[in-house]
Amino acid sequence: MKRLFSISIIAFCALTAMAQSFEPNTKWPYLYKDFTQGTIYFEGNQKSSLQLNIHLWGNVLHYVAADGRIFESKDSKVMRVEIDKDAYIFSDHKLVEIKATNGNNLLVKLTKADFDALNSGGGAYGSSLNSSAVKELSSLDLGGLNQPELGKMLQEKNDGSIIPLSYVYYFIINGQQIEASKKSVDKYIGKAKTEDFAKFLKDKKIKWKKEDSLKEVLSFLSE
Repeated sequence: MKRLFSISIIAFCALTAMAQSFEPNTKWPYLYKDFTQGTIYFEGNQKSSLQLNIHLWGNVLHYVAADGRIFESKDSKVMRVEIDKDAYIFSDHKLVEIKATNGNNLLVKLTKADFDALNSGGGAYGSSLNSSAVKELSSLDLGGLNQPELGKMLQEKNDGSIIPLSYVYYFIINGQQIEASKKSVDKYIGKAKTEDFAKFLKDKKIKWKKEDSLKEVLSFLSE
């Protein structure tokens, strides 16, 4: 009996995890499964609370208006965006998630949607996704563009082709964005700190694909 109970619990947990999993698709090309209550903070201590999501075509901010239509919020004068428990800033006109801070310096993560990868098996909707096809997809097939209505989008939410995601980390040091790679950081720090940096990497056993290691590098760059 106990064994059957344990198996039932495991099966229930697996089904729950599957139900909670979410993958963006061409009909719902958003970072979040749903538009979620969030806050946009502007210059001058102004803020606005709205239903927010991040559209992966350009990593821009979308919100739902009172009439149910979806609009893009421009990054002008936006200081910070909070969606649920996550915090973002605009960097190079794209929303990046804040993963660590050290004073005014940041470690951020950019979630990239690989629209080209949709073509590995012939493309979304059977079309080729070269650069011109990607442009066509953005204007014709990709959901969330051209001021759509949320209600209509929800009806087609699960009908699109899955969009593969990848992630890139950056340091923002004194307002400058630096890719979180040894090559980019070496170039930023210059020859004067090369030996110190090499020793730091060895002592800390830095792994460039590990977020905890990147937090250590942020501390070094903030000294």
